[in-house]
Amino acid sequence: MEALESDRLDAFAPTHPALIHGHGVTDTIGKPLSWEDIQRPDFESEYDFTWLHFDVNASDTAAWIEARGDIPLEARRWLLADETRPKMSQFENGIFVNLRGVNLSEGAEAEDMVSIRIWCDERRVITTRRRFLKSIQDVRLIVREKGGPANTGQLVALLAQRLTLRVEPYIAIIGDKIDDLEETVLTGESENCRSKLAEVRHDAVLLRRFMAPQREALTHLAQLSGGLFDERSQIDLREVADDVTRMTEEIDAARERAMVLQDQLTDQRAEEMNRNMMVLSVVAAIFLPLGFLTGLFGINVGGMPGVESAIAFWIIVGLCVAIAVGLLVYFRMKKWI
Repeated sequence: MEALESDRLDAFAPTHPALIHGHGVTDTIGKPLSWEDIQRPDFESEYDFTWLHFDVNASDTAAWIEARGDIPLEARRWLLADETRPKMSQFENGIFVNLRGVNLSEGAEAEDMVSIRIWCDERRVITTRRRFLKSIQDVRLIVREKGGPANTGQLVALLAQRLTLRVEPYIAIIGDKIDDLEETVLTGESENCRSKLAEVRHDAVLLRRFMAPQREALTHLAQLSGGLFDERSQIDLREVADDVTRMTEEIDAARERAMVLQDQLTDQRAEEMNRNMMVLSVVAAIFLPLGFLTGLFGINVGGMPGVESAIAFWIIVGLCVAIAVGLLVYFRMKKWI
């Protein structure tokens, strides 16, 4: 068991700072390729097709890709670009696809999606990245075993599938968070809900920023007929495009639910403030005539009634109580309280 785990870790060890890994595929089995192997001009002719995965941060990557004159200049620039949005472009001899996957690196935010750039023609798939993607590890394991992709189109479809598969759990997490917040708001325990709601909305916005254009890219890719994509590849790509469309709709629904919750919290806050203001207004209305009455009888001038009476104080107290009770009854009849 320990030996098997060691073999899995060795399978992911970079062969070179520029070449993260390379595979020459024959009869659906991928044979590892080293940096020295891909320096030979005719190495691709030995296999049905090849898959080379590069780290754009390495200096040798740009030199190797720029030397591939059969790849269109624009596609070469996109393979080496710093940041690109999901897109798909078709060329005479191949296609370029840029997709995004969730960032599962330790300490990273999943919604900080990592870009993978793909060049695909009949004999090769070249992918580049700047940051680590676990989805690529999934595909590498499949390519190394018999029964993997039989051509470049199937490999691109498999890459799209694995990227999408890794995204789906995080869409579900956002939905679950919204469900929990809705229950909290309905039960009236809305303390700290605002900050949590803002965090969920932020995550949804970041995910949608890339998922919406990725949906368009995969939809266009699935609509390509013939050429690089056989029937199996087209079916797989259509399923992936449908999945990404569904996820984008779920993100939009989560955003709308979050906006409704925000409105509910705002309404609750306004209702609470109105209720408090009503209480203060009622108290002020009750004490206004009482304050006038006590102020009037507190004037220290001659001629004030009751100055010589022993029960005048209690008469004033009783009058104040009667006025307060009368005002309360009046407010209740008017349904102000």
